[in-house]
Amino acid sequence: MIIFAVTKEGFRELEAVIVTGKYPVWIGSNVLSESELASYREMDLDITNFSYEIDPANNEELDDALATIAEHHPNERVWLECRP
Repeated sequence: MIIFAVTKEGFRELEAVIVTGKYPVWIGSNVLSESELASYREMDLDITNFSYEIDPANNEELDDALATIAEHHPNERVWLECRP
């Protein structure tokens, strides 16, 4: 399973699962600050951040991001925080 959080609130809701390090995590650029991201990476967590913000209400942006994640994690299930 891959966790894809597009807001800080979504990330925080799954933080207990994320910090287990069992699952790769993908986030938009606005989800964590640079210092927060560094802190999680120091915990050896597999967190990939997009270089741009992802609007959870924009289906095209979500689809593009999901396609990118699928390229890196073929045949993996992706948990998506929200989809309007």
